[in-house]
Amino acid sequence: MQILQSPQWARVLARVLAMNLVRRRRALAQIRQWWMRPIFIQRREAGNDLLDVIMQEQFTGATFNFLRMKNEDFEHLLHLVEPKIRKTDTNMRKAITSQERLLITLRYLATGDCFASLQYLFRVSVRSISRIIVDVCNALIQVLQEYVRLPGTIEEWLKVAQEFESRSKFPHVLGAMDGKHVPIRSPKHSGTEYYNYKGYNRIVLLAVCDANYNILYADVGCQGRVSDGGVFKNSSLYSLLENKCLNISAPQILNAPYAQPVPFVLLGDKAFAMTEYLIRPFAGTHARGSVERTFNTLHSRARSVIENVFGILSSRFRVLVGPIQLEPEFARLVVLTTVYLHNFLRSRQPTEYMDLESNSTSVIGSTSSSSNGMTTVLDELAGIQIRSSNDLKEMSMRFANYLANK
Repeated sequence: MQILQSPQWARVLARVLAMNLVRRRRALAQIRQWWMRPIFIQRREAGNDLLDVIMQEQFTGATFNFLRMKNEDFEHLLHLVEPKIRKTDTNMRKAITSQERLLITLRYLATGDCFASLQYLFRVSVRSISRIIVDVCNALIQVLQEYVRLPGTIEEWLKVAQEFESRSKFPHVLGAMDGKHVPIRSPKHSGTEYYNYKGYNRIVLLAVCDANYNILYADVGCQGRVSDGGVFKNSSLYSLLENKCLNISAPQILNAPYAQPVPFVLLGDKAFAMTEYLIRPFAGTHARGSVERTFNTLHSRARSVIENVFGILSSRFRVLVGPIQLEPEFARLVVLTTVYLHNFLRSRQPTEYMDLESNSTSVIGSTSSSSNGMTTVLDELAGIQIRSSNDLKEMSMRFANYLANK
């Protein structure tokens, strides 16, 4: 009894009662004023009405500007994905239609707008939009699985190599590889895990493409602080190449003067290590007209297709410009969805983007002897010195000698 009557115990009891009072007031304040906000009750399929208005415009590019695809592409995509995203009406409310769900997701990918902005455009709550985008992205990846895949046979790999050689005059190319850093919001308690040398938090998209701007392989989600070479070594593609599980053709002879066979390789920049299946430019500064200079020029021209792919992705899907205001696992899902949509649209519009090299009248670092002694950008690049084995250097010289005498 003496303890209960002490001043210290009285203060503790008063503090507990005050905390309980605060909790009750907060609980009362959180009681919903509406079952659904009036702006959402009166929506009446606002997204579908908006799409109808856009499609009825005389301006033929309105739908493309709004969704980054043509009307027929949207209808075909809706046909594929509708069984996986359709919801059932209930006694309490009507479900958001499949078309609106796809509209919301495609508009988000096309613009990167925040959910709060999209809710006033489509009259759908932020919470619903956040769920819709995740569900639709998962559904899109599932139905478009066949559009992003590595060649499975020797004949398919040889076809990729032939297309590269016909376009860029570089032989035995299995694909061009590079990494793209996609800005994201700084994750909670992540420190510098996603912080890269450019001063932003990013995740990495590692991609391999063919000569027709189709992505053959994509790895998304590695932390931005990891280099492109480190991302590649942690990818499934690296294991497949190391274990020779891709049915790639055996080395073949390029032409009669060079009797030694040359392997089929990926093209990468100086961020990647030289291997028997990946070739990078010669390091250092080389004299104009040398075989190394010619090799580096043609290597850069052939590898530029992956840079063009990243440019197409960023211009079509502005969400990649970022920063993506999502946690890394959801940002990875969004980026991967843009990859599948890119290949899907390429398959339906194969001639939409012209090869940038076909219209080029000059190439940086040209080996022409009539350049009046002017220096080019390549003269200033010393490169990064990475030691390679004698066998790998010999392999590079076989390619260089062939290209210089072609």
